[in-house]
Amino acid sequence: MHARFDRAAGKLGLDPGLYQILRQPDRELIVSVPIHMDDGTLQMFTGYRVQHSTTRGPAKGGIRFDKNVTLDEVRALAAWMTWKCAVVNIPFGGGKGGVVCDPSKMSSGGLERVTRRYISSIMDIIGPDRDVPTPDMGTDSQVMAWIMDTYSVHKRQTCTGIVTGKPIGLGGSLGRVDATGRGLQICTREAMKRLGIDPKECRVAIQGAVIDEKGLDVEDLRDHLLKKRGLKDFGNGNRITNAELLELPVDILIPAATENVITSKNAKNIKARLIVEGANGPVTPAADKTLEANGITVVPDILANAGGVTVSYFE
Repeated sequence: MHARFDRAAGKLGLDPGLYQILRQPDRELIVSVPIHMDDGTLQMFTGYRVQHSTTRGPAKGGIRFDKNVTLDEVRALAAWMTWKCAVVNIPFGGGKGGVVCDPSKMSSGGLERVTRRYISSIMDIIGPDRDVPTPDMGTDSQVMAWIMDTYSVHKRQTCTGIVTGKPIGLGGSLGRVDATGRGLQICTREAMKRLGIDPKECRVAIQGAVIDEKGLDVEDLRDHLLKKRGLKDFGNGNRITNAELLELPVDILIPAATENVITSKNAKNIKARLIVEGANGPVTPAADKTLEANGITVVPDILANAGGVTVSYFE
């Protein structure tokens, strides 16, 4: 994040004082989250909430439940949210949160207890006019409902504005689940026009783990994921590693999972003409230089995946 910001600041001739302000987060909070697990044992988790900037409005950003969450990662994601909201001209600043845990190995009850205790611990710095969480990796509308309920109980009134990405029945917004993907679709379509790529003739790789040369049946894939919560036993197509997928001979590549998957080591092997960053920070600064030298166009994350925060603003 710092490497890219420094380069952008130089191109903009950014005021030195403003540069110093934007290079550091406004506020960081680290909390311990003690939880009774299903077997009765007590386990400690670590939670973070970082507010990068509230100059343009309340901090806005997801809460990530993942075993690899770090404070530096949350700092970077919070800063990217500041740039993202500014790019699409939404009156929010940047924020991000996370809990170091593995949601795939936790029951629904365990996740609820982690969520409620974490939110209780960061209550002092969040609120509809201060910092508004939203779903991210490992969290969904159910987690947002728990957050809203926990916050509302503490405030002694219903506070629907404390989170976005809520269930529709609790004040959620139609289209929010699809919004990030739809924004990605729009950005990809517009970039294709500029590059003269025919949508009926092109080959696309979206980061996952299944490949079919004839094309994937997206409806079947979606139904399987909803039922199985993973790609195991999916009957159509062949399995492929993410490392192999990134280097496929395609026209469009969409890295859509985690950060730092295209690096100085594999950038020279990328064959796509167009990369659209579905994930946050999937391309490292060193890889950027290689891609640029090879004539590969990259639509950056702060534009490409801003559909989610756009619909969150409506909510």
